Amino acid sequence: MRSTKYSIIKYILVTVSIFVLLDIFVQYQLYQRHRNDLLLNVYHETSALRARIEKELNGNLLLVQGLADYISYQPNLSKMDFDQYSQGMMFKSDLIRIVSAAPDYVVKYVYPTVGYNGLIGQDYRLSESRWQDIKNISSTGKMILTGPVDLAEGGTGLVGEAPVFIRSSEYFWGMVSATFDANLMLEHAGLNEVSDLEISVRGFDGQDAESSVIYGNEDLFDPDKEAVIMEVVLSSGKWQIAAIPENGWDVVPPESPLLHMVMLLLVISISFSIYKVITKRSEIEMVRSKLSEAQSIAHLGNWSLDISNNRLFWSEEVYRIFGVMEDTFKPTLDKFYVLVHPQDRNDVQDTFKKAMETGELFALDHRIVRPDGEVRYISKQGKFIYDEDGKPLSSYGTIHDITERKQIEHKLRESKNRFEHVTNKLSRQFVFFSHTIDGKFIRLSEGFSYLGFGSPEEGIGRKWTELFNFSPDSLALATEKIASVIAGKVESTEYEIQFTTPDGQERFMVVYVYLAYDYGLEENVYEGVVYDITERKAHEEKLKILSRAIENAPVSVVITDTKGDINYVNPYFCKESGYSNEEVLGQNSRILKSGEHDDKFYEDMWETISTGETWRGEILNKKKDGTFYWEAASISPVYNSVGEIVSYVGVKEEISDKKELEQLKSDVDLIMRHDLKTPLNGIIGFPGLLQMDDNLTDNQRELLKTIENSGKKMLTMIDMSLDMFKMETGRYEYFPLRIDALGVARQVVANSGSQISASKVDVKVLVDGESDYAEKLLVWGEEKLIYSLLSGLLTNAIEASPFGEDIIIAFEQGDDITISVCNKGVVPLPIRDRFFHKYVTQGKDNGTGLGTYSAKLMTEAMHYEIEMRTFDELNETRIIITIPRERFDKRDGY
Repeated sequence: MRSTKYSIIKYILVTVSIFVLLDIFVQYQLYQRHRNDLLLNVYHETSALRARIEKELNGNLLLVQGLADYISYQPNLSKMDFDQYSQGMMFKSDLIRIVSAAPDYVVKYVYPTVGYNGLIGQDYRLSESRWQDIKNISSTGKMILTGPVDLAEGGTGLVGEAPVFIRSSEYFWGMVSATFDANLMLEHAGLNEVSDLEISVRGFDGQDAESSVIYGNEDLFDPDKEAVIMEVVLSSGKWQIAAIPENGWDVVPPESPLLHMVMLLLVISISFSIYKVITKRSEIEMVRSKLSEAQSIAHLGNWSLDISNNRLFWSEEVYRIFGVMEDTFKPTLDKFYVLVHPQDRNDVQDTFKKAMETGELFALDHRIVRPDGEVRYISKQGKFIYDEDGKPLSSYGTIHDITERKQIEHKLRESKNRFEHVTNKLSRQFVFFSHTIDGKFIRLSEGFSYLGFGSPEEGIGRKWTELFNFSPDSLALATEKIASVIAGKVESTEYEIQFTTPDGQERFMVVYVYLAYDYGLEENVYEGVVYDITERKAHEEKLKILSRAIENAPVSVVITDTKGDINYVNPYFCKESGYSNEEVLGQNSRILKSGEHDDKFYEDMWETISTGETWRGEILNKKKDGTFYWEAASISPVYNSVGEIVSYVGVKEEISDKKELEQLKSDVDLIMRHDLKTPLNGIIGFPGLLQMDDNLTDNQRELLKTIENSGKKMLTMIDMSLDMFKMETGRYEYFPLRIDALGVARQVVANSGSQISASKVDVKVLVDGESDYAEKLLVWGEEKLIYSLLSGLLTNAIEASPFGEDIIIAFEQGDDITISVCNKGVVPLPIRDRFFHKYVTQGKDNGTGLGTYSAKLMTEAMHYEIEMRTFDELNETRIIITIPRERFDKRDGY
């Protein structure tokens, strides 16, 4: 199409160019001819005008010359004679306005005298402007014509002057002159009647001196005007007439527009003919090209066979289908059979012969083998033509390359098999379906059977609105979505539905549906897939609950990437830190850094979490306003599906008040331990002084001994409290000795006798299950620590044990020695994970939460291990201490 357009434009442009050049040439010739006609017309009119002007001027000049001749014979004429002659002149010519005579260059006679008396007595010799002309007249004896001059009565005049010589002696008498009305003269010459010319007239005197313009525009004598110049020959000097056409020489010839129109019509006519010819030729080429292109696109070619000479014709596409070159391959029926696949060759030959015999149309799909070995599928159709006797003359038909269709059919079969395999494998999650516009199922995959509505066969033919027990909202949504597809608003749609299975289960499904045409039913149907998202919904609900829990948690929750850049914070974090959500997202967690911890602190933290472990500890952070605050933090890594750490989650509890309280308690404890020891030493020493008195009774001495022992016990407790403080601060010095742990245990039981009796419990000490173990059981440790440890644990067991129950202190000997204190009753669930933490207690009116905390400090100080086990099913709690048999070496570190 584009090449056709270019061809049309090209040929039309060439045609237009030729006719433009032709029009320019013809117009030029026409213009030259018209200009010559104008020039000739100007010459004719100007010549006629010149003749009339010569007649008028020469006639009047002859009258002036006659006056000069008259005076030459009568030089002594009177005024009357002059007036009579002048009156005769004016009678003969109505152009003469004034006649004068100047003997000896002085004006003596003037006619008429009325209005011109002032001229009498004028001496020409005294006029600088006129004297030279007058001298020329007298010296040459020739008449001159001068002017123009202004006439007294108005208008322009010309002056004819002639010398007067006395005939008898040729003596110069003087001169005569007559003034003519120039305008009237030109009118008599017919100048006013010339309307188609622009004319200008100028005069020359007898000496050929140029005078001023008498009539018209002086510019007309400019050579650039190219005016026709014609001379008016006078008896005295000459004039020139310049004339051009009124509209100038560049007037468009009257035939020019008509010629332009003729040229334009010729161009249009020829261009239209070119357009029709090229368009028709292009249409023919286009049809031929489209036919070839259509055959190429459709892989469809045509063929014909002349049976009489076995000549086979193939179109270009047939050559391409068979993979042979038209220049080198000359097709025949035998060569065609050679290209047919060996396994299909007999069928092709039989079909061809049968169609020839029956005269029926034949159609056959078969394979061919190209010269390069490629196998392709073709569909061949044809028909035979017969003569009057029924003898076949020729046949013709088409060959269609259906290789791609066969490949698609093969892929469709494979796709169908894969689809059936996938639907069977994913039948528990997916249901593939098709149903009619009114909702009746026509196809269902195996997944339908897992929905509890029977086999797919039982669902086919039933409407989905009747089969499923949808929730009202789901039914309305499904109806709306399907209606939007029917209305053509969308090509496909996706939505979630909820229904109840026959066994009462609530199921959630995602439905994806689209409109398709069913060629079997010859109508539009709905096809789609249903995906069971019940489990996903449950997980989403759990995530929502977890998300709400995090959002409302009374602790700070921070999530960062592996670089420490913050991705999420919960509202409590914003409340505690003073930062808004927008201010911290994308920032590094270093914005909370207080600067109170050294680099080693943070290096240990990062090393812990980057190796996949959870870091727990207390950290001092800084709020937005610069205030420091303590947090108990737990930071854990988060992994992706391939086991890579992708983020960290920190859960932090604000413990500034707790830290301040601990510091306050430490300060108070330190003051109490230090300040109480001085008066207590006095109290312990005072009973000793009193016992030196010999007058005391035994009862008094016993009381003083009790006071002394109580003071020493209190002093021991204060010392023990001071040791606990050293253990907390890491400054306790441990010096282990061989201690009889069994003896210490029995001493603890004996010293707790009153408490045991008051609680109505029984305490047993067993060694490897025996109660009568007589030997010592030596361990490495400090006696006062072991005593305090067992005393505290026994006190807790007595307080927790119900009345009438047994408390067992059991020693077990193995690789290590274990001591377990067992009592009835269980540890409350909320404090189990924090059983050995400081100030943790529950259910005791006077509990401080320091007993188990102190037990842990003492076991760790002696490098023992301690653990708590509580058994709800046995209603029993055990505190187990593990003591290494080897002595602790300080060089191993504390």
